[in-house]
Amino acid sequence: MLLGINDIKEITHAMLAYPGMDYTEYSLSFMKRRLTGLATRQRIRRKEQFLARLQDEEFRELLRTELCVDNTEMFRDPALWRLLRDKFLPALPQDAACLWLPHETSGEDSYSLALILHEAELPCSFQILAQSPSQQRCNNIEAGLINQQHHEQNLSNYKRLEDRDAYERYIVEEAGKSHIAPNLRQNINCLQGHFLSRQPKRRDIGLILFRNVGLYFNPKLNHHALRLLIDALMPGGYLVLGLKDHMPADLEKELLVCDSAERIYQKPILKEPSYGMHRF
Repeated sequence: MLLGINDIKEITHAMLAYPGMDYTEYSLSFMKRRLTGLATRQRIRRKEQFLARLQDEEFRELLRTELCVDNTEMFRDPALWRLLRDKFLPALPQDAACLWLPHETSGEDSYSLALILHEAELPCSFQILAQSPSQQRCNNIEAGLINQQHHEQNLSNYKRLEDRDAYERYIVEEAGKSHIAPNLRQNINCLQGHFLSRQPKRRDIGLILFRNVGLYFNPKLNHHALRLLIDALMPGGYLVLGLKDHMPADLEKELLVCDSAERIYQKPILKEPSYGMHRF
């Protein structure tokens, strides 16, 4: 099925009828690739068939899952994980208790974060909150499921990060599938729902990992998404974007640029007003 721009707009408009399925401001090229791919695999040949299938909750869950792009590997960009481990996690605000991944897809960033916390002997200090629009994605992340095809790259990235060979200690085989060890994933919790319509009601979010997600948004939605994330971050906390992500200039003015190469920003701590002595 070939979808034109008007077809994409009609389908995304129809998706609005269902909670947490507002994709109207996503990149048209991204939506075309994803919707066309799903239609091909589901043998949907006409737009009208696609629209009719939206009434089925199982199909909507399949669609939510399809619209999450898998991460490729654990410890992607090892230099970033080294910075997080050595510089930024130790500098989190004292009251920080939550590390939020608003658009987690296949768990690699959550697992990477859990592993470096474990090796820093901080596994119980923070809750890793992984959020996904897809319930199936949440189930896989909470089960610690790993793509077995990525083991070699995961190991290579880990060695670049740690300069040692301990990655396989953290992997267990269950029913023929690879999983992160249970003790590593015990502080990973999932929140099902799109972060644009459902944010965690917490004031202790000290770190937000939002890597390479804005690439799928148009500029208007990217600005709106980053506004939400900055507002959710506690003062003194850090926002980490992907290497190709863009921080709008007006929002960047509100933040401290901690590392321009790795796109790491800090939300400033508001200073209490000082009151001088006055004579009356």
